[in-house]
Amino acid sequence: MEISEKVNLSHIVSERIKNHIIENEMKEGDRLPSEKQLIDMLGVSRTVVREALKSLEMIGILKIRTGDGIFVNGLSLKPVMDQVSFRWHQSERKMKELLGTRRILELGAVEMAIETYDLSFIDQMEEWNEAMAQSLAAGQMPIEEDLQFHRTLFKATGNLTYYELSEVIADFFLKVRQLHFGNLEDTKQSLVEHQNIVRYIRNKDVENAKKEMELHLQPLKKFAEL
Repeated sequence: MEISEKVNLSHIVSERIKNHIIENEMKEGDRLPSEKQLIDMLGVSRTVVREALKSLEMIGILKIRTGDGIFVNGLSLKPVMDQVSFRWHQSERKMKELLGTRRILELGAVEMAIETYDLSFIDQMEEWNEAMAQSLAAGQMPIEEDLQFHRTLFKATGNLTYYELSEVIADFFLKVRQLHFGNLEDTKQSLVEHQNIVRYIRNKDVENAKKEMELHLQPLKKFAEL
């Protein structure tokens, strides 16, 4: 069989496995038939079934546990986004677009966090601010604490897809964080802005919370162009 024919057959098997999941209304954690059962059911070789299973695992539809079985995986954008995100590093225009995307996501997160108003996440944001202050007092740059603050803000939206999108974007601003937190005064100002954002969210003050986030994001453009 030609390689192209193998690829096409593997794709057909992948689609049939996806249809099997849909038709049987399978949910996250449900076990699929074994590899041998799939071979018998689909009438194809072990190689084709394994290629199909591997491709479905790569895009996050399946989770294969060696010696345990094949399971339906949870819904996630991350496997797909991981496959395309590396291209963003290659384009200056794309990086500028990412700045705009980051702004939209952060402002939206503030508004959604107020709508959802999950106090447990709001409390966690304050805890990360306290950890950030402690790091500064110890003469350490709070890069991780800042990252966790923003992650918690996105979790506070109550929207898992929104959070996953934010995680992909966040990967591209690690260098920006390192440059920004290399300046003590900028870092102290960043903490003050964090504290104000949490206070406005807790008070359900959407307008001022978004204004403070706009102010907080201003340095991004300057540092991302370096």
